[in-house]
Amino acid sequence: MKKKLTIILLLTWIVFITTELCVLACEFEEYREIKYSKEMVQAMNAIFKARNEIGLEKGDEKLLVLTNAGYGTINDTTTEAFLDIISNVTACTMGTRSLLTVHTPFSEPLWCALYRKDNAKLIFFKWRKNGFKQQNLDLSADKIMRPKAWKKAASGIVGGKTLFSLVTISNCWSAGNSWPMLKLAEFHNHICPGLNSGSIAGEYLKKNHPLRKGEKYCFIAAPPICAADALQVMFDATVGKRSTYAKAMSKQKVMKYSGKLWFDNAPISPLVVIAMRVNKKSNSCEGVVICIDWKSMFADTGIDYRDFAPPGGKSNPVFFISRARLSQELDSMDMSKKLKYIKEIKNFFGQAALTKKLAGEGIDPYAVIWGL
Repeated sequence: MKKKLTIILLLTWIVFITTELCVLACEFEEYREIKYSKEMVQAMNAIFKARNEIGLEKGDEKLLVLTNAGYGTINDTTTEAFLDIISNVTACTMGTRSLLTVHTPFSEPLWCALYRKDNAKLIFFKWRKNGFKQQNLDLSADKIMRPKAWKKAASGIVGGKTLFSLVTISNCWSAGNSWPMLKLAEFHNHICPGLNSGSIAGEYLKKNHPLRKGEKYCFIAAPPICAADALQVMFDATVGKRSTYAKAMSKQKVMKYSGKLWFDNAPISPLVVIAMRVNKKSNSCEGVVICIDWKSMFADTGIDYRDFAPPGGKSNPVFFISRARLSQELDSMDMSKKLKYIKEIKNFFGQAALTKKLAGEGIDPYAVIWGL
């Protein structure tokens, strides 16, 4: 009888605990319930439609989602809720490197793209006035990397700037690049040779000029190029933290200081950055002028450097195609090989205040460095 009573009490306790857990679960679900706006419901329908058309099941490893959700808006309303919708509909997440948020102005309307790795198909949709408009693209190299195809694609709702973002970031992701590189792409909102040069320079610094106790990196981008964005993100060396400065430089000065690394009609500055390790406690500054050997890079990848400055400039699709092609080549290249393009052309030393001196208004930092 005693044993039977014990069993009854035990079962009663189990039922009670189970009931309480169910109540708590229900309360939790109710607490977490999100009432989406009609625009978010439209966004949900748009991504369901895109996922069905892309032809992949939820959670497929071949699927990448690119979006400006969290930055872009709909009728001046923020869109962070769409990030949860994306994950629920596609199972793509940041943790699996299958969901990337591309930095855009807050004023830009919400957009989203689903990319299929095996056939390079991409479905893009963007908010336009009262609803979403869709555009389907083929990002395979033999299709999109042609001037007519690029121009046609850019003339749609995707636009030229976003097309460049989608092509370059998708290529980088398909090549299996590291998460840090994808984060640089998110912040810079595309991948270009300049961003690559910053990434390579950052890796070079970590290997050859690592920070010691009490030190931090400070950078002067002279002239300012995309590399500065990569270095700011890699080392939290932002402008606001007085760790990165930008200074305009004339072509003549770039030619003068880059020396043998300059070549006739070079389309981009070989001067990547002035990098300094600064320690305020020991009152020291150790710096290096870092350049990149573009000439060798163009030769190794088979990209014609003249395409970087085609007739018509940015109005010519070749301007973007050439940069996308070189970036794609670099995406598939081992870092050990890429590091060989980095060249040190000047080392210098001074007190911690040297950083401010070099960044001072009206100062030619290279003239000061060369005079030390």
